Amino acid sequence: MFQRDEGRKRSFRKGKKSIEVWDLSGFEIDLNDILSGLKYEDGHYDLVSLSDKDYQKKLDVQIAYWDKLKNEIQKVRSGENGTADLVDMSETYFQMANETVAAVKVSHANRQLEQKAYIDLHTGLPNKSKCEELFHNVEFIKTPTACIVFDMNNLKRVNDSLGHSIGDQLILNFARLLRNSIPTKHFVGRYGGDEFMAVIYDATRESITEILTELQNEVEQFNGYGTQFRISYSHRLALSTDYNECTLRTLFDKADKYMYENKQQSKQGRQD
Repeated sequence: MFQRDEGRKRSFRKGKKSIEVWDLSGFEIDLNDILSGLKYEDGHYDLVSLSDKDYQKKLDVQIAYWDKLKNEIQKVRSGENGTADLVDMSETYFQMANETVAAVKVSHANRQLEQKAYIDLHTGLPNKSKCEELFHNVEFIKTPTACIVFDMNNLKRVNDSLGHSIGDQLILNFARLLRNSIPTKHFVGRYGGDEFMAVIYDATRESITEILTELQNEVEQFNGYGTQFRISYSHRLALSTDYNECTLRTLFDKADKYMYENKQQSKQGRQD
């Protein structure tokens, strides 16, 4: 990350001696940028600021110490006598830096574990645990929100007749089409098996219709490629503006109930 121009040195006099030091101006710019990124999530390195209060306090101390160290370096460069031992100050500072790096590495590892805990490994979508986490908010929905439940048709028949590997491929393909059809600001997850859910924020009937039409077009285009294994799905939805007071759990339960009733009616129709 840090690169030093081996051809650039600075000379200054200390007493009767002439001392050469490396020009670390580029290093300073990089380090300033990194510290700013860790604190404010800006700069060129696309770094993430940790919310841990103890970490932020230590980072503030490190930034202040870095400013002090830079001031001493500037004094030496200008030929002034520094008031502190630069070697000792540098060792102290880089010990602080090591602690910062260690904290960032731990946070990164924790984020990776959290992602694994909430991601469906087969589809890459949020898994049932993440879907359920959305339902933990028991406050009534204040902005128009829709919950759509999707269920793949005839997947059991495909698994039984063609094997689970084919069924898994259909699930993966549908998951990709679903995510591609729904804008990223909305939530899409795999609730389990062949069931998926989407949460549409700031929803209107027009925006929902647009999303569902886009999905249908994507599926029809996929099936039109001549693939042997076609995707078929059903969906039902619940919209918060249809109810006086509701939570996201309420919307999901209603959409899921509508889906179940629709499936039962379809089975009854085939039997008749």
